[in-house]
Amino acid sequence: MAKKVFVFDPTASDKLSSVRGVGRYLQILKENFAEEFTFTSSLKSIKNSKDSVFINPFFNFLASPLTLKHLSQKQIAVIHDLIPLKYPAHYPAGIRGNINIFLNTQALKNYDLIITDSEASKKDIRDILHIEEGKIKVIYPCLPKSFSKLKIENLDLNENFCLYVGDATWNKNLVNLVQAIKIINVTCVFVGNVFGSQTRKLVDSQNNKWLLEYKQFLMETKDDKRFIFKGFLPDSDLLKLYQQAKLNVLPSRDEGFGFSYLESASQGCPSVLSDILVLKEISAGNTLFADPENPNDIADKIGELYFNKKTRNAFSSKALQRSKFFSPKKFKKEFLSNIK
Repeated sequence: MAKKVFVFDPTASDKLSSVRGVGRYLQILKENFAEEFTFTSSLKSIKNSKDSVFINPFFNFLASPLTLKHLSQKQIAVIHDLIPLKYPAHYPAGIRGNINIFLNTQALKNYDLIITDSEASKKDIRDILHIEEGKIKVIYPCLPKSFSKLKIENLDLNENFCLYVGDATWNKNLVNLVQAIKIINVTCVFVGNVFGSQTRKLVDSQNNKWLLEYKQFLMETKDDKRFIFKGFLPDSDLLKLYQQAKLNVLPSRDEGFGFSYLESASQGCPSVLSDILVLKEISAGNTLFADPENPNDIADKIGELYFNKKTRNAFSSKALQRSKFFSPKKFKKEFLSNIK
């Protein structure tokens, strides 16, 4: 590659970001472009030259702008979703946040291309930010290499739990998931940094509007043995859970992509997903869909997979086949084609 490509890496200075979505995306970039890209936590190392490219892999409107300047010949912003901007009542930005939103909107003018994870997110970027469609490119993520190490020999999943992997923000819809689990009366395992014991204690003591849904979730799951919290897990342990679970569940009100669907699908674990456009796009319909605002419907769909072995195995095969669409080869080819 003739051009020097720099990718900003926030995980070098913010260790918590390594266990969030930005960490997963950077993991994928590093695995696929270790030889082609330079990953750096210092903007000073980026030279404004005719043959350089700068990639901001997590353009966050609520944080201070990474840069207000044009650092290289070509600048690329990766915007995974606009959920906080799309639902401001549930993600109040405050004075500082609104200032950052304004500054980032101005900073975005210095970027030549926007990469996003789905057609649904592309539509939001076009409609909310009023960005011309030709400046936005959808490049579907792939999975890290760790998810291809263990091969599925048997799709007959016999363990007695369903699985939720992710965050606990309003769009994740965890209160309705709790109600559904109670209706269908099964066990659900929750995985994610936010479900660690220390984080749960911290959230319980805070008065933050962003945490209202999560605090209600904690209250409704307290001392209920049907809800098991595992916190953050390394991929090796997460793989085992996906392979053992009867199903993965993602009842989100909105998503930018829906990574847990792809992760679970790669391990032959079927999913119950929200009946929303982005999850229909990512799954290509190879799953069971539920109304995210109807706990009874979520419960019914969980029950179809949890208690029906034939249905579960059929959707396991469909999920595994669908996961092959999101290949590292395709991801790398499309990413490199947009560096030119």
